[in-house]
Amino acid sequence: MVNTAVEDAPLTSSVEALKLASDGLRGDLVAELDADSAGVTTESHQLLKFHGIYSQDDRDQRRVLAAAGRELAHIFMARVAIPGGALTSEQWLVLDRIAGELADGSIRLTTRQAVQFHGVAKQGLRPLARSLHEATMSTFAACGDVVRNTVMCPTLWRDDAGDSARLARLIASTFKPRTRAHWEIFVGGELAASAEVEHDFYGASYLPRKFKIAIGRESENCVDVLAQDLGLVPVEHPERGRGYTVFVGGGLGRSYAQEDTFARLAEPLAFVTGDEVVALITAVLSAYRDLGDRTNRRRARLKYVVADLGLAAFRDEVERRLGARLRAPVPVALGAADDHLGWRENGDTLDLGIRVGAGRVRDTDVSQLRSALREIAVTIGPGLIITAQQDVVLTSIPPAQRDDVERILATHGVLGVDALGAVQRQALACPALPTCGQALAESERVLDGVVERVQGLADSVGASRRPLQLRMTGCPNGCARPAVAEIGVVGRTKTSYDVYVGGGPRGDRLARIYREKVKLDDLDETLRPLFEAWASEADEGEAFGDFVTRRGLA
Repeated sequence: MVNTAVEDAPLTSSVEALKLASDGLRGDLVAELDADSAGVTTESHQLLKFHGIYSQDDRDQRRVLAAAGRELAHIFMARVAIPGGALTSEQWLVLDRIAGELADGSIRLTTRQAVQFHGVAKQGLRPLARSLHEATMSTFAACGDVVRNTVMCPTLWRDDAGDSARLARLIASTFKPRTRAHWEIFVGGELAASAEVEHDFYGASYLPRKFKIAIGRESENCVDVLAQDLGLVPVEHPERGRGYTVFVGGGLGRSYAQEDTFARLAEPLAFVTGDEVVALITAVLSAYRDLGDRTNRRRARLKYVVADLGLAAFRDEVERRLGARLRAPVPVALGAADDHLGWRENGDTLDLGIRVGAGRVRDTDVSQLRSALREIAVTIGPGLIITAQQDVVLTSIPPAQRDDVERILATHGVLGVDALGAVQRQALACPALPTCGQALAESERVLDGVVERVQGLADSVGASRRPLQLRMTGCPNGCARPAVAEIGVVGRTKTSYDVYVGGGPRGDRLARIYREKVKLDDLDETLRPLFEAWASEADEGEAFGDFVTRRGLA
C-alpha cells in the first residue's frame, strides 16, 4: 500500500535517516575525500550519489583481492547531467580530455542522454568536477533521490519553435537542489555562511527515490516516454493550442527478491500549456514526496504510488496540491522509434547520426571513434546531441564539409549506417560488469556476441534486414529499457538470462517473459521458433514485437 505518512513523520529507512542528518548532502564528504584511503564509507557512498558519483570497485579483481585479504580495487563512476543530451564541440573536448586524464579512456553515453566516466580514482573527483564546472557542466543531481537528467528527442532541439528545448533547460534549472554542497565540496567554493533552505518539493529528505522526466514526440517515440515517472508529448489542444499531454507513473526496474515490484507504463494524466508544465511537475513531486514509500527503497518509485492509488485518486491528489482542476489529456498515438542515424537535412545544414556500440566512445584496434570525434570537434566544430539510443548526432554541419566528416570517420574505422546490421543498429546494453555493483551478469562486454548470434538467426530464416530492437541488461533494474523492447535479455544469474519478447517498437507495450535462465550460447536456438514464424507468417512490414503479440506467442 501507499505510504501515507507526511515527511515529518518517523522514517524507518536508514537512507532516509542519512539524508535528514546530512547537512544538505554534505555529511563527511570533505574529510573522506581528503583521506588517503581509496574508498569511502557506506554513508558517503549514499551521499555521493546526489553529487552524480557512484562508489564502485573493479569486480574482475574482487574475488582474488578478497581471498588475499587485500582491500578492494576502489574506483568511482561520475555521471554528467546533460539536459536533452545537447553539447557544444568545446564541451565535448573537455569530456574527451577528462576521459584520457582522469578516467579509463572512454566516454560512456547513457540511455538518459548523460555521460559517464568510469574508473575514476577518488583523488580525481575534484579535478573532474572543476573541469566540468569551467565548461558549464556538472555531475550534481545526475544521480540521487531527485529529478534526474531530462531526456528529449533530438529533433525537438530544432522543431516546435524551440519550445521543448527551452522547457528541457527550464526543468533542469528549476528542479536542481538548492544546496551548495556540491560547489563547496568538489568545485572549491567557500563554506556557506548559513544553511540554505531546500526546495519545498524536496524538503529535508528529498524524494523517496529518483524521478525521471522525458520530452518525446508523438510521431516517433525514441525516448520511451511511457517508461518515465513523468512524460511530456507536444500536442495541439482544440481550444488551448500548443501544449503537452502529460503521462505519469512509468518505470521499468524491478527486483527478483520482491514479487510486488514490476515494470509499468505511464498513463495519461492531463493536458497543460507550456507555461503550466513546471507547476504541474511541482504538484506531482509534492504528492510523490509525501506518498512515496520511505521504508522500502525497492518499492519507493512513483509508479507504485500511482498503481496503488489508481490514476483517478492520484489525479485528485495532484489537483489538490495544484489548487486547480486538470484538463483532460489530448489523446496520443505513439510512432515507432527513430534511431536518428545517418545523414539528415537540418535547414541549410546537415546532421549526422553515428552509431556508438553500447554507448562506449573509445579507441580500439578496430575503430578509433573517440579520436575521430575529437578531430571533428576541433576542425569542424559541430554541435553534438547524445541520443536515448546511446548514439551521438553531429549537428549543424555545413554541406561543404560533409566529405571532410566522412573522410575522418572512414580513416578511423568508424562504420557508416549502411554497414550496420539490422540488430546491431538498435541494440542497447547497460555497463554491468565489472563496474556496476548491481550487475548479476555481463551485458556490455558480451553485447557484440549476442548481436552476432541474433543477427545470424535472422539471416538464417530470411529476416536479415528487418528492424529489430534488442536490449540487454545485467540485472532487472532496466537501465537499457529491456522491458519495452521487442527482445529483452535480462541477467538472472552469473551465467543465465531471462528472455522477454513482444515489446512494441513504439514503446507502448511491455515485453513478456518468454524463457527463464537461458544461457547465452542457447539464445539463438531459444528464439528460433519465433523468428521462423515471423519470417514466414508475419504481415508485410510487421515488426517482430507486434507479430509475436498478435499471434499470442508472448
